[in-house]
Amino acid sequence: MEEIKQGIAKRLKELFPAASVYTEQVEQGFTKPAFFVRQTEGAQKHGMNRRYIRTGTFDIAYFPIPGSPQLIRDCETVRDTLYEQLEPVPWEGHTYRGSDMRYTLTDDGLHFYVSFEVHVMRPKEAAAAMRKLVQEEHIRHD
Repeated sequence: MEEIKQGIAKRLKELFPAASVYTEQVEQGFTKPAFFVRQTEGAQKHGMNRRYIRTGTFDIAYFPIPGSPQLIRDCETVRDTLYEQLEPVPWEGHTYRGSDMRYTLTDDGLHFYVSFEVHVMRPKEAAAAMRKLVQEEHIRHD
């Protein structure tokens, strides 16, 4: 899921070059406008054999410039852009598809939630090599 988080951060930097993008917690003093990307939920389901499906939900928090007269409109514009641009998230040769997108508006910004599913195949366990089998045949003459 770390790859997806980095892909989201890269995509946000492309879409909003004037905003700061953080993937780690910042105590105080961050520059606004800013995005914070973090995974809020995760799950794994067993598929067939060695296959698993991992699901991760990410919270993309957007904090506009405080005191802006267009604060809500700015959040709505960001929301619409995220709906359109976060369905495919490319990262290092893979494209991840976002789903279950939703948002909440708060007094200080926007929280946009998006989920991703990743199919994982566990490596085969090393099996013990078989020894040689020696088989002899004899014919009985009665």
